[in-house]
Amino acid sequence: MANFQTHLNGGIFVSVAAVLGLHGAGLVEQGATLGYFALGVAGSLLPDIDADASKPVRAFFNVLGVAVAFAMTLPLIGRFLPLEVALIWVGVFLCVRYLIFELFARVTVHRGIWHSWLGIAAAALATVNIAYWMMERSAEAAWVAGLMVGIGYLTHLVLDELYSVDLLNSRVKRSFGTALKPFSLADPRSSLGMLAVVVALAWFAPALDWGLLPAEGLPRVAVVLANRMVEALGGVVDGTGLLLQSLIDWIRTGAAHL
Repeated sequence: MANFQTHLNGGIFVSVAAVLGLHGAGLVEQGATLGYFALGVAGSLLPDIDADASKPVRAFFNVLGVAVAFAMTLPLIGRFLPLEVALIWVGVFLCVRYLIFELFARVTVHRGIWHSWLGIAAAALATVNIAYWMMERSAEAAWVAGLMVGIGYLTHLVLDELYSVDLLNSRVKRSFGTALKPFSLADPRSSLGMLAVVVALAWFAPALDWGLLPAEGLPRVAVVLANRMVEALGGVVDGTGLLLQSLIDWIRTGAAHL
């Protein structure tokens, strides 16, 4: 499977193309592009949350612990003594960082339900609900945020599948098919549980007023995204061609002086 650096590079590349496409389609304001880009990159790293021993997972639970601790203690300021608030903050952080992490590690399996279509849907819909209900973003902005996380998440799974095929030795690794799957056949209970989560998140997700978009909005977004991807790939190809041509010219120049 692809390593962390590959997933990070892939997430950056695809997120840039997606944000530029959405901005070109008029769905993302220029001041919000950096935030959506960050969501896309975060989504590209999210599926490995079930890799219990990885540094990104521990960093994720560190950040989650801090966020939850602040969310729970900020409303208590003024109602409790500062020392009491600080003790509550530390208690909440330790609970999330160690207790919740340990429980999560016990019930999840790497390349399990988080590496599936249901995982993509759960991550994207959770982002939509958090952005709308907790961060009080508009329905359109919340759905764009969920879309970016979903795109990044899908990028991660696609890269895992691509790295499961060894083209040089012309063989398919045993890990092929374990990432980009609809659900986990090996663990039906997790699949049913994740399906229930997806249905609940879809139920609470805000309705999107499609009147905010022109009639050709979605096709136009797809076309712009495709064009941005083609332009980015063309830039990589052109740059590689120029590099090779420069190398050939340098070799020819050196040979001429021999």
